Amino acid sequence: RSAGNAPRMKADMAVRKRQQQQQQQQRAAVAATVRAKIGSGSGKRCGGVFQKMGRLVVAIALTVASLVCYLSFPFASDPLLNFASLSEEEKAELRKLEPSVIANLTAHSPYRLGRFCDSGGYCFTIEQRYWKQNGLKAQRFIMYELNDKLALTMAYLKTPEIVTAHHLVHTRWPVDHGRLIFSYNMMQIAAGFALEGLSFNRSASGGGGGSQQQPLQPQRMLQIGMGGGTATGYLASLPMELHLDVVELEPNVYAAAKEWFDFPVSPNINVHIMDGVVFVKEAAAKGVTFDSLILDASSNAPDARIVCPHEVFLQEDVIAAMSKVIGTRGVLSVNLFMPDEQERLQEEVARQFAAHFASCSALVINPGGQKFLLCTNRAVDFDWANQRERILANLAAFDDVVGTNVAPFIDRLNPIQQ
Repeated sequence: RSAGNAPRMKADMAVRKRQQQQQQQQRAAVAATVRAKIGSGSGKRCGGVFQKMGRLVVAIALTVASLVCYLSFPFASDPLLNFASLSEEEKAELRKLEPSVIANLTAHSPYRLGRFCDSGGYCFTIEQRYWKQNGLKAQRFIMYELNDKLALTMAYLKTPEIVTAHHLVHTRWPVDHGRLIFSYNMMQIAAGFALEGLSFNRSASGGGGGSQQQPLQPQRMLQIGMGGGTATGYLASLPMELHLDVVELEPNVYAAAKEWFDFPVSPNINVHIMDGVVFVKEAAAKGVTFDSLILDASSNAPDARIVCPHEVFLQEDVIAAMSKVIGTRGVLSVNLFMPDEQERLQEEVARQFAAHFASCSALVINPGGQKFLLCTNRAVDFDWANQRERILANLAAFDDVVGTNVAPFIDRLNPIQQ
């Protein structure tokens, strides 16, 4: 790849000459260090071997050392290209080469970037894909290894101002936390606002009377099931004081979220690597409550009857614990995904949850019939059938703040039947 893209890389480097001067000094220092080591003790220790193996071994060793230094600088470790520091002439020069770089990226897409396995032995691959649609688009995925049509996580990547040879390194594409691909992710986030568990302008709890204004209290959300952390990244970007507790069973999933999906680091985000069932039961026993609970913990088994939620969360005592931790004002949203017998299983799961909450609604979130469940203990009739206009108004207010179209989307897919 380096040989095939050498002309573009050289052109890229030319316009960044000012940025490379310091790196050239670093390379010279590294080379000097290598020469010093070869001439010192480490060289003496290897001297007997080199004498026996001949000059060819020495040549190969020096070639490998030179290659390591070359690959280390500047391509793998240099900072991101700073377009703000480039002149218009330099940008114009880069734009001339942009079509050939884009052609290179799209011609060989998708790219496999990594692989990991969970504690149950189920494995996943990290993939990156590029395609042309009103410019270049890019996405990163966690794909099930046993089913390459099913993704655990999908994320949009930020497209640079100018795509250069610098961006042939796939890890230089940051995740766009301001966008979500899966409709159920957006709906689970919006559910807290739809049923009034969350608000962008909530007044302080216990504000009462008096002229002195009390500080706003952060709202609390519990997220069970992390995936690549795209939903967490989106939540962290919302214009509100939100405290997040994220529970994930698999440490390797958390590691992948940090390495490949720019998992957000914030004092308002606490990650718990543990069983979500245990966490919910302990929270319920302690009287801890949340304004919103997102349940998106799935089974990784390819033959699972119910993929999401994992069947351990369908036990009566676990559902009762989830009802307790949302209190009288919180909201629970559950992703429902069943590969087969979708309608029957969705109704079965909805009935199980409805027995433990004041009201529940199962709403369609895509044309294929997939649903998500939202439940609350606020009132016995606070559901889609009885409070459709109120819920749509809340969703419209959510759309106004974040710039989405959730309200008309849900309204179109869930007509009220007379």
